Amino acid sequence: MTTATFFLSTGRCGTQWLAANLQAACGETAVVEHEPLHDRYYPRLMLASNDPEQTGNAAEILAHCKKIEEILKQKSYVECGWPAWGVVPYLLRRFAGRIKIVHLVRHPVPVACSWVSHRAFCPPLIPGMPYFKEKILASPFDEGTAFPQYRAIWEDMNPFEKSLFFWGEVNALGLRLEETGGVPWMRMRFEDLFKGVALQELMGFIGLAEQGGVAMELENAKDEFRYLCDSWWHPQDIQKYPEIVEVATRLGYDPQDFDEEKLRKRYLPAY
Repeated sequence: MTTATFFLSTGRCGTQWLAANLQAACGETAVVEHEPLHDRYYPRLMLASNDPEQTGNAAEILAHCKKIEEILKQKSYVECGWPAWGVVPYLLRRFAGRIKIVHLVRHPVPVACSWVSHRAFCPPLIPGMPYFKEKILASPFDEGTAFPQYRAIWEDMNPFEKSLFFWGEVNALGLRLEETGGVPWMRMRFEDLFKGVALQELMGFIGLAEQGGVAMELENAKDEFRYLCDSWWHPQDIQKYPEIVEVATRLGYDPQDFDEEKLRKRYLPAY
C-alpha cells in the first residue's frame, strides 16, 4: 500500500538535505517534495481550527491534498519541511489509514539561533512598510497553543527567547500527537542525520527501497538560506523557561549542552 509521510519539525533541521537525498535514493518509486506550499499552509490558523476553510487559503490547501491523493494511487508521497507543523492534526484525519509521521528534532538552542538569523520575531528592517512585517512563527495568543502562560511575559521576551517558545510549541505538539495519533511514528534527531545510517533507517520506516547506484551525500547539510544574526543574546537563558526545558529533556536533550563559541562563529558576522 502506498503511504503519505509528513515531517513535523521546527525548521532549521536539515529537511532540504533530506528531501534531496530521499528523492535521489528512491528514484521514481516515490514523490518527494520540500515545503510545497511554504507558509501558505498557515500552520498557526490550522492549529487553531483544524480546518482549511478558516485559513483564507482553503482552495490551495485542499488542491494540494487532492494532488497527494492522486499520487497515492500509484506511488508513495513524502513531504519534508517545517510549515506543515500546525497542519499535522488535519493531515492525520485527511489521510487516515495511509499516513506516517517523522518527528524531526534538533537541540533547541541552535534552532533558536538559526531562526533569529532569519529574523524570526525581530522588528522589521524598514518599519511602517506593509511588506516588511515581523516574522511571527507562533504566539502564545494563538488558539490551541501549548503554553498560554507565556502571554503575560511575551512583550518582554527577546527574539531568541521567542524562537525557543516556537521550538517548544512545535515539539510539544509532536509529543502530544505521538501519544494520541495512533499512526506509524518515527522520531529522528538532526544530530544523527549525517552519521551514515539515519537515512537508511528513515527509508525503511517510510517503506521505500533504495535504488542501486545512488551515493548518499553525507558530508554537509544542504542549506540555501544561511544568514547571520545582527544581535546576540545569552543561550544559557533557556533555563528561564522550565516548560521548554521539560520538552527538551523529554526529547533526550540536555538544554545546556551546546558550544556557544561555535554558535557565535556560525551566526555572528566577523566573529
